[in-house]
Amino acid sequence: MVKQWINLFPGIMVLCACISGGFAYAEQRYISFGTRIDPATQIAESQNLARSLTDSTSPQWRAKGDQRRTYHFSEANADEPFRVCVPQNWDGKSKLPLVMFLHGGGCNESTYLDQNNKLMVRLADEHGYLLVSPMGDKGAYGNFLRLSAQFGNPGGAAELMAQITPESERSNELSEKDVINVLELILHEYPIDTSSIFLTGHSMGSGGTWHIGGKYRKYFRGLAPMSGPFVQESGYTWDSLHQMMFFVTEGIQTPSLEGSRAVRDWMNARGFNLKYKEVNADHGGMVPIVLPDVFDFFDECRSATGTDHNRKLERQNSFSVHYSSKGSLRIAVPNRCADSELLVTLSNLSGRKLHSEFIRAANSEVYLTKMRLPAGTYTASIRSGLQNYHASFVISK
Repeated sequence: MVKQWINLFPGIMVLCACISGGFAYAEQRYISFGTRIDPATQIAESQNLARSLTDSTSPQWRAKGDQRRTYHFSEANADEPFRVCVPQNWDGKSKLPLVMFLHGGGCNESTYLDQNNKLMVRLADEHGYLLVSPMGDKGAYGNFLRLSAQFGNPGGAAELMAQITPESERSNELSEKDVINVLELILHEYPIDTSSIFLTGHSMGSGGTWHIGGKYRKYFRGLAPMSGPFVQESGYTWDSLHQMMFFVTEGIQTPSLEGSRAVRDWMNARGFNLKYKEVNADHGGMVPIVLPDVFDFFDECRSATGTDHNRKLERQNSFSVHYSSKGSLRIAVPNRCADSELLVTLSNLSGRKLHSEFIRAANSEVYLTKMRLPAGTYTASIRSGLQNYHASFVISK
């Protein structure tokens, strides 16, 4: 048997044991505080399930309005409920943006949608979104973190992970699977604008938003976790989420306030595309207050999709790159980035990323060393907060 370490995501290593030409995974948590489910395999399974259940002759096919549905989930031996709300004024043909909502603990797929005179349903309809809310079977959407393990408390996370049993592992696996199943069922029935799919949730559903959003990031344009900083600095797919848009909301009367502020400060310091809002409310009371802002955030994400925003910023805030034969790059950054921590990325002409790291600018300059590059054309990109800048440079022989 040959053992080897495989780097699946930055900072996350998986020990594999090769047996008789195959791989038996001793440990396979793509997110350190989540399940062992392989996301690519799960997506394929959910797509196969959706294809098998798709029926364009059904009276429910592409129906509009507020609908309570079920599908048979054989692995859970259950008819899983889910709620889907389609804008009443949809023309039946145009692509729809999609919002998936994950409920909190002790609730079901309809609890939040029915609260506050169906505020969430009404907002989705007014903004033109298809809203879907899965049950998540009986688990927490694959995330094992709880209130005792908010952002910034790795010890609490380790304690919770040490308490996992085969039963709790399976429960969370089925919950995660249910979410992706429901998402694929909707994608196979309705014409969805796949550049405008968003994930949000409250409390336990906020933890699910962090976990599902990071693990299945290929689906989502933006994430909006509400009152639940159930994510950690270590063992999460942060390096792959710099193009994701985030809106973190919290109530100032909640036990998770400190964790939300910690994740806000950490993400801002590293240039993530983050909006943050606090409201004067408790854990449950913050939801109806922030929901209108959440849908406004989704609209903002959509308006940013496909724009030439970054190139406009580049023209208005140009920067220069100087390469020395000793293999160092000196980047003179825009004045507004002076003395900031920046994400600096270097790519070749084909777009292949060659280097990426966080560097704090000093006197409006940053330096990359030991960067011996062959002759060619390159692009340097820097991110500061919500701003992106790009500059091309040529290295001659």
